Amino acid sequence: MLFSKSKLQLIPDSEHIVLHGTPRDARCAVVSGRILLASKVPRAVTSLTVRFRPKQEDLLNPAMSISCLSEITCTVVKDGRLGPTSQELPYNPATMTHEWHFSIGIPGNISETVFSPSAFIAYELAAELRTASVVQWAPFCKLTCAVPIAVKRLPAADSALLAIANESVSVAAKWRDRVELTTIAGSRVVHDSRAFQVSGVVRPLLKGMRLLRAGFEVREFIDGPFESSSHTSSPSPRGSTVARCSRDVNAATLGMCQDSVHINMEFPPCSVQRRSGIVVDQEIQISGTLQIPKAYDDIQYDISIGPIKVSHELVFAVSIVDEVGQVHNVRLSSGIYAFPCVSSAIIDLPRYENSSKDTLLAAGQRWTLDSSTAERFEASSPWIAGAADNAGDRMFTLTSPPEYTPFLEPASLTPAYRRVAAHVRVFNMAT
Repeated sequence: MLFSKSKLQLIPDSEHIVLHGTPRDARCAVVSGRILLASKVPRAVTSLTVRFRPKQEDLLNPAMSISCLSEITCTVVKDGRLGPTSQELPYNPATMTHEWHFSIGIPGNISETVFSPSAFIAYELAAELRTASVVQWAPFCKLTCAVPIAVKRLPAADSALLAIANESVSVAAKWRDRVELTTIAGSRVVHDSRAFQVSGVVRPLLKGMRLLRAGFEVREFIDGPFESSSHTSSPSPRGSTVARCSRDVNAATLGMCQDSVHINMEFPPCSVQRRSGIVVDQEIQISGTLQIPKAYDDIQYDISIGPIKVSHELVFAVSIVDEVGQVHNVRLSSGIYAFPCVSSAIIDLPRYENSSKDTLLAAGQRWTLDSSTAERFEASSPWIAGAADNAGDRMFTLTSPPEYTPFLEPASLTPAYRRVAAHVRVFNMAT
């Protein structure tokens, strides 16, 4: 069949949908894209629909889909007629493709995309095209295709959550009045597939202790509707580590530079060490770089409202040997946020879905002062209102809009207009 060699392709303008604000106050988003039908000959399409719907469960994946959204349908072509919100381009013989443009409105209160061991929320765009069949016994020919699309959420620009997340991290705590730990970071926001710089300080409060190990971790906590009833995992999972950088500390490797963790000390330690570790007799600064994994694979974005909740924390962990030789694992945690990385320069820009239909309605013009009229008016009277009455229509001339040049100083004005402005300033001072 000739139509069986045709190919339907769905190309969204963006691979994700970004919602701003909580589900209660977020505005609707628009999903736009193109549909391409590759065929050797032009064909009359009788029906073409695009659906935004939850992704179905995979038989090989034990997790279950819990999205409450049914589907949102956009009719591009119905009964051979183009929909009001769509656009159709003519058949291109050079590329042998037929193209349509579409747009769908998505409500701002839908749940974000997330994957957990027991449940997931995912969405996809599906296109279905029907045309008259070339075979008599077949009522129609149908082509379908689907592409995944992620729903992401960011805090509103004026929200308190965004203000807290952008603050720097400086958290300190004492452990049994023996040692004080401090965690320092430039922000509480981490982005997937990017490096996160963090540092910590170990300050001794008691003599005779040694530092064996130091490192940083980003831990993720997921709370879903099926987490407690899952028999494959523990009843109440505490969380999982999604990013880690650590190293063992001793005098032999202190001067070696590593990519993950660096040790900085004001005074070099003693070169002779009978025991492992570094004697904590001064402040020790530990800096590291956490490589955040890719989203939806090893880390999920923060979700505070929804059937699945996700949160993260930054952990500064050290192993310390006390004065009697006992090893203690000390941890200092602080809450952080995993947000999608979206350019702030394009967040509030308007969307032009059908730019080819834009039409210039009118060209702007402006009225300017004529130089000769302004000079004659200067000699007669300093009153601008009276000068306008005396000059009549000859005082103004219709000119085309000038080219844009930055206004730097009044010297760019004409000499006649500058003299008129000087008379106005003198008159204002006199009054």
